[in-house]
Amino acid sequence: MGKAIAISLAEEGYTVGLNGRGEEKLRKLEKEINNGKAIVVPGDVTDEQDVKKLCDTFLDQTGGNLDVLVNNVGGVPAKAPIGEMTLEQWNQVIDKNLTSQFLVTKAFLPALRDSGSGKIISVTSGMAHFFMKEFGAYSASKAGVESLMKVVKEEEKEHGIEVHLFDPENVISESNPDGEKDAMEVVGSVMEMIK
Repeated sequence: MGKAIAISLAEEGYTVGLNGRGEEKLRKLEKEINNGKAIVVPGDVTDEQDVKKLCDTFLDQTGGNLDVLVNNVGGVPAKAPIGEMTLEQWNQVIDKNLTSQFLVTKAFLPALRDSGSGKIISVTSGMAHFFMKEFGAYSASKAGVESLMKVVKEEEKEHGIEVHLFDPENVISESNPDGEKDAMEVVGSVMEMIK
């Protein structure tokens, strides 16, 4: 999903910031992006210092300009029935899906405010509204994302920031190889939110 969004944004002429823990994958994607400039900043967005580095590096290389923030980190690093889930497993899921969006959004808000018309796209999941055994932490994290970003929308509208939630539904990914849709099939919806 992130790859599809990055390629689509680059094709529209955006300078794209690429973040993730695997630098090799990021460098490969950087080479695929031919029509736009890519800025690669490896790191873990559940770590506040890594997020600061991401923000500082990207804004330094763009002269402080930021038009669009896409919060796309997510996944299911652990699953278990609530009665058996450890606190460590719970924190892994909450950090990956919810804390990451809090930290990244907070870090980039000043630049989005400065743009006068910044946009935030936060990837969510239908699992915030329907429920499966062993996915309690994941559902809670995605419901938290939706509540968090609705509050950000309310707080930041005076700064001209638009906030959108995007549910890609059952899209094929590394963590969901049995999905029904290719990421490029749904990325058009993200681009509509950005325009």
